[in-house]
Amino acid sequence: MIKYFYKIGSKTWFGTGGKCFVFFEVECQNFLVNLMKFLPKKIPIFPIGLGSNILFRDGFYFGAVIKLGTTFAKIKYLNKDKLLKVGCSVKDLNLANFCYDNSLTGFEFLIGIPGTIGGAIKMNSGCYNQCISDHLISVSCITRKGKKINLLKKDIQFGYRTTNIPEDYIFTDATFKAKKSSKHKIRNLMRSIKVERKQSQPLGVRTGGSTFKNPNNEKAWKLIDKAGFRGIEKNLVQVSNLHPNFIINHGNKKSLEIELLGEEIRKKVYDENGIRLDWEIERVGSFEKI
Repeated sequence: MIKYFYKIGSKTWFGTGGKCFVFFEVECQNFLVNLMKFLPKKIPIFPIGLGSNILFRDGFYFGAVIKLGTTFAKIKYLNKDKLLKVGCSVKDLNLANFCYDNSLTGFEFLIGIPGTIGGAIKMNSGCYNQCISDHLISVSCITRKGKKINLLKKDIQFGYRTTNIPEDYIFTDATFKAKKSSKHKIRNLMRSIKVERKQSQPLGVRTGGSTFKNPNNEKAWKLIDKAGFRGIEKNLVQVSNLHPNFIINHGNKKSLEIELLGEEIRKKVYDENGIRLDWEIERVGSFEKI
């Protein structure tokens, strides 16, 4: 699927944002290779998964947004080698459930992350003391020049919610090490994660997940709460009462309002504590011209 001047905010959880130059939903790896090879280099590329941790600004994004289709959403377990082959458009939730069905442990934490495996690798997603990089062996990518490469874990620098992989690489599939366990233990761990998530995070609303990264030796939500932002609402944009590091969109149409509230939080936290909160939500594109 190819759409020009596409309202890309519709592909994000916030549901706000302007238009992008072109949107591709890709179902064929050969097409993806040729797309990366022949798309003019002056056009930036932005890969998108479920759009759960992204804020597209209200102005025009002169770039190509690329989403992988169902061809890249396959999971295969190689029992002999104890390996998992996972397409990068697989939902985190689906991999967690697949591992439960096959009595594989180490991926239970993905039940609490609303995204895709590609996005999880890109951000080194994690929760409950685990990260996706803990189990990664390698990831296959298409470079901006349309070259297929395989990156081993040892060649990638993983940090807190970051990697050193170029932004315009498209992840196609990944290989993980797998470990057997009992379904009983896996089910209990997944249930406890679900319960904790339900008790501590706003669900079923338009939010971008964790808004800010945790600073060293601090919790972002505690700093936001201390600054008095819990529950505050401005222009249909609210800081969650349940978890202050979540911003909820209650029907606002502008990304600017979300970003302005976030920047207000950052300023007050810095003024009171001398700590700069870094955005975890990825902000893309330009501001709307007035």
